[in-house]
Amino acid sequence: MSVSLTYFDFDGSRGLECRLALTLAGIAFDDVRLGRAEWAALKPTTPFGSLPVLTVDGASLAQCCAILTYIGRGHGLHPTDPWAAAQHEAVMQSVEDLRAKMPGSPGMSDDAKKTAREAFAAGHLAHWAATMERTIVGPFLGGDAIQVADLKLYVILSAYLSGAYDHIPATVFATWPKLLALHGAVAAHPVVAAYLASR
Repeated sequence: MSVSLTYFDFDGSRGLECRLALTLAGIAFDDVRLGRAEWAALKPTTPFGSLPVLTVDGASLAQCCAILTYIGRGHGLHPTDPWAAAQHEAVMQSVEDLRAKMPGSPGMSDDAKKTAREAFAAGHLAHWAATMERTIVGPFLGGDAIQVADLKLYVILSAYLSGAYDHIPATVFATWPKLLALHGAVAAHPVVAAYLASR
């Protein structure tokens, strides 16, 4: 089986989620990393004009949540119970919603961005964190077994905990211990830790 994952040339966001899932599943894959000029040329040929794209024996699958679910279902990294699976898929979609709601459009002044992001952190982000805190069984989303949804949570949490977003403190999840414990459990997983150390 020939497998490749195409994404931008950096270790984060949707690409990292899918790379970690493939690695955790034990799937050998060609890690295709694009620069800006390469992406401009390739974009019209991609299924939805977006990345990542998973290619298996010449067939392409786009959209990160679909890719994660496909990998998870085939390799014991996604619940087999339909209700539990749907709950995990809802969590993954909530991460995409969170990304879409982050304020800070190009051209926004720093003062306006500061005001918008502080309101976002106190409002939508806090509500999201409270919902996740109630949803997590511990240490992982569904209990003791790591799943693809945990990888998606890990990557979004890492972005916030690193202080990557202006005007949102890296301590934003300090009052949500299950979120922090999940992040730590994913980072400590031997396969995940080995992959991250290799980058």
